[in-house]
Amino acid sequence: MAPDGDIWLDPALAGRGGRDLAAAGRAITAQRDRLGADLAVRSAGRPWGRDDIGATFDRIYRTAETTVLRGWRGSGRHVEGLGDRVLRSVDAHVRTDAGAGRRVADAAT
Repeated sequence: MAPDGDIWLDPALAGRGGRDLAAAGRAITAQRDRLGADLAVRSAGRPWGRDDIGATFDRIYRTAETTVLRGWRGSGRHVEGLGDRVLRSVDAHVRTDAGAGRRVADAAT
């Protein structure tokens, strides 16, 4: 916000920020798909054992693993969506500003 209270928007800079944010979300999801899948494969072998203690650990671990992997993917999608919303917001702001400018110019003539 400018010192005089006006909102100032650099559409190119804000658009680049939105694209970068969306790309970051896709990168988070890609990391989850790669690393998270590797984690799931490795844990499927139950490296903690199959005795009573291992079975108890496995039951608790599966719940946590599922929650973390689901949350990880959701975070990536959410960040990507934020970037997409920034882009839509910038576009709407630019279109609104241009339309207002045209109406002011038309009223002045």
